[in-house]
Amino acid sequence: MNLLLWRHADAADGFPDHERVLTEKGRLQAKRMAAWLNARLPADARVLVSPAVRAQQTASALKRDFITCDALDTSTDCAAVLKVLGPPQDMGTTLMVGHQPTLGAVASYLLTGVEGPLSVKKAGVWWLTLGRVHKEHATLRVMMTPEML
Repeated sequence: MNLLLWRHADAADGFPDHERVLTEKGRLQAKRMAAWLNARLPADARVLVSPAVRAQQTASALKRDFITCDALDTSTDCAAVLKVLGPPQDMGTTLMVGHQPTLGAVASYLLTGVEGPLSVKKAGVWWLTLGRVHKEHATLRVMMTPEML
């Protein structure tokens, strides 16, 4: 299974947190990363997105259908995200658009077996390949930021 963790792009400060929108910089970050992703993602990739406005706007840059997933919301945790991911035997591709620190904790758990403080930069993508038997035996394939494009 390929799992891509995409943190939302740069967002304006504000309240309520859930309704924060992307800045001009964030819209550009999302557009650049979406172009990079679209060149590499299979057509049948499953795209799951936090209901927060900034994550929805980030995912919209892909110009693909996506599913709004409450388990990726701003107040979620690693366990909730892993539950949504499903069994590792599914060898498809899933892209999750969400938030820090949850995405970093998920990456840490899948790579090391321990939830640690890894940082997924704004609009950054971590591409992991998960083993067939255990989710926590993942390989990091790519770590990309908009600045690297």
